[in-house]
Amino acid sequence: MDRNLRLLGIGVGFRTFGSALYFPFLALFLHNVLNVDYIEVGVILAGIGLFQVPFSLVGGLVTDRVGRRNLILFGLAAEAVATLGLAYAFELRSLPAAILAGVAGGSIANAAGPAFSAYIADFAFGAQRTRGFTWFRIGLNAGFAAGVTVGGVLVSTVGFAWAVGLAAAVIGAGFLVVLVGLDPSPFDRAIGRPRALGRPGTPYAGTVPANPPPPSRPLRESLQVLARDRVALEVAIGFLLAGLIFGQWSVTFPLFVHNVLGVSYYLLGIGLALNGVVVVFGQSRTTEAIIGMRHTTIFLVGIVLFVLAFLGLGIAGLWSFFPLEVFFVAVVVLTIGENLSSIPLTTLPSNLAPPTEVGSYNGAFQMIGGIGFLVAFVFGGAVLSFTSNPAVIWLILCVPAVPAVVLVRRAARRMAAHVDRA
Repeated sequence: MDRNLRLLGIGVGFRTFGSALYFPFLALFLHNVLNVDYIEVGVILAGIGLFQVPFSLVGGLVTDRVGRRNLILFGLAAEAVATLGLAYAFELRSLPAAILAGVAGGSIANAAGPAFSAYIADFAFGAQRTRGFTWFRIGLNAGFAAGVTVGGVLVSTVGFAWAVGLAAAVIGAGFLVVLVGLDPSPFDRAIGRPRALGRPGTPYAGTVPANPPPPSRPLRESLQVLARDRVALEVAIGFLLAGLIFGQWSVTFPLFVHNVLGVSYYLLGIGLALNGVVVVFGQSRTTEAIIGMRHTTIFLVGIVLFVLAFLGLGIAGLWSFFPLEVFFVAVVVLTIGENLSSIPLTTLPSNLAPPTEVGSYNGAFQMIGGIGFLVAFVFGGAVLSFTSNPAVIWLILCVPAVPAVVLVRRAARRMAAHVDRA
């Protein structure tokens, strides 16, 4: 694997380590320190999330025009500054200032997201591209696991404001690592001379036409390319529907496990930590095991594992059937499903994209996926309010798996073999 991809994984590890120092505890700060009630906390966080979603598409369009490395560096630097502003807002205990800083930082992070994905796609093709996204995911999860552990200690010792200030410093360190060590991608080098793309001896030789449209073409034209790609749109909508299920992992799952199965906060924390361990030590092995398989098949297996784990939780809650044991088994099954599904979720958008639209495709997929996860929060809360029957809760929440599977299978029949190959 190219050393730049490993360095990018380290850089994103710094970034997620920094954000995890405070973000998992943000709701606690809003409620316990700023005295914001629970409903308003949910409205604030959902509102910020909805505002940030379109910035993924904007960032995708921008990275196809200014380059990957430039946007990655801008994103890390600007996020570090916004996080420093958030620390100042926390020190002042100002809710408006905190919301403003949170909106700015999250929007910048969303805008830079497609540049990371496009950078990986520029350096790697086929199985190496799958491995590149795997390394990126490992860095992401390792940073988060370490950050949330250290963050809990910092919040309880030095307070929220200082924890966020240290988070800004860590993200700034990630910026310096990338600034010093990360090379421009092949696309970055060729962006000023688009006619060189695809010629013999160039980085894109054999992958694109000899004279592709220049990256500086109108934004409207890039959007039209995506809007006319029926296969990509079907996959994206399938991913959105799957997000309604995957999103329950971070919302309904912990509520159900604690309130219905009766698992203590302490054991719930151990279970969630187990998720991080399985990702960090199991993702690479999972990737190597599926190299050569179809991305769409990997996605379907992943979503089936989510459904089986969730239905198992429902049965355990309905019949009081070894709830603690089922919880830990469900964590492992869900994490394996997450390891599998993350491979097509991260890699397939780049494979489906025309070579000059890799950024815009990744941005569109990330925006659509973000909508799915936000809707999952509302969907899970609505179902929990609708019924108290544990089995019915998870049966309803797993319904979107059916149209998701149908759409992705339908799209798979019209994909070129090399596009759908891990």
